[in-house]
Amino acid sequence: MSLQHLYVRFNQSPRGVRFIITCLVAMAGGTLFWTLHSPLPWLLGPLISLVVCVILGFDRLWVPAWFRRMGLIIVGVTLGLRITPSIWQTMAEHIGEMVLATVITLAFGLLSAWVLYKVHKVDLTTAVFSNIPGGLSEMVSLGQSQGGNLQIISMFHSIRVMIIVVLTPFLVMLLSHHGVLPPAAPVNQTLGGVQTVILLLIGVAAAALAARLSVPAPFLLGPFFLTMAISLFSTLVGERHALAGILVSSAQLLIGMSIGVEFKREEVIHYRKLCIWALLFSLLLLLMSFSLAAILSYTAGIDLITSILATAPGGLAEMSLTAIATDADPLLVTAFQLFRVLFIVTILPVFVRWFVLRVGNRGRNRGVRE
Repeated sequence: MSLQHLYVRFNQSPRGVRFIITCLVAMAGGTLFWTLHSPLPWLLGPLISLVVCVILGFDRLWVPAWFRRMGLIIVGVTLGLRITPSIWQTMAEHIGEMVLATVITLAFGLLSAWVLYKVHKVDLTTAVFSNIPGGLSEMVSLGQSQGGNLQIISMFHSIRVMIIVVLTPFLVMLLSHHGVLPPAAPVNQTLGGVQTVILLLIGVAAAALAARLSVPAPFLLGPFFLTMAISLFSTLVGERHALAGILVSSAQLLIGMSIGVEFKREEVIHYRKLCIWALLFSLLLLLMSFSLAAILSYTAGIDLITSILATAPGGLAEMSLTAIATDADPLLVTAFQLFRVLFIVTILPVFVRWFVLRVGNRGRNRGVRE
């Protein structure tokens, strides 16, 4: 049987068969990366293995939408459990750095969008929403609502997330192995089975409520905020409690699979020139964020690993998972990433409408003069 025939048979298989094969490939990738002692093995292994399959021609890999949602809920609960009263003081002390990091990142994204608009003649709305490093799902949703090209926006953000999620953990692990990061205090104990089930059910309910209220990243932020309140103001859990490690690994697996199947081979082929620009932008953005992290680490006294994860625009859930895995400060990472996402989701749509109208009017006026 030729490889081409195998592609065709797979892509024409029922959804259930494709789902099983997707899970097997993801598990194999996760196991390989775990064996190799990779950072975030159950996130990067499934992600990379599925993307390779898509590029080879198996472009109808599938997992249900609730995989990513459940993974985000687990991450939200995990982060919420780590909140203590002292985190608010920490956030207040670093609000200036959060604003600065967000503004610099947005300025870089807008510069890249302008180049894309001028060089590749992509419409301005699509160019902006393709290059602003917000959450993948949030940017795709916002861009589509503003009339942007859904395929280009999703392709740019998928490449950005993959590049940053793959490269950042390796750099962080390399630095931490060289003693850059002091080890964090260990968690006393994990939650019991009953407490875990209660918190996960609460997380599901919080996610549903947040989604109904149109909260950005509802399946992450809903459980995060409610679990934070429980951790701070109730006796259900202690300050140092955490979910079992197997649950955090499961969240990595679910999120990695969900990102991997977002890639579409036909989009990569159709927009292959834009793919090169998306890859270049992602690498430059990563370099910029590392430079910003070094400056913040030097000027604000934040340890380098935490600063890298706080400024790396690879996604709130993914960078928070990396912080947990590397004993960085996940609360400060979450605070930086959350501030950037909320700022982008609330301010960016209004700015883009104004910016597009202004540029469009300027172009029309220039046309009239000519």
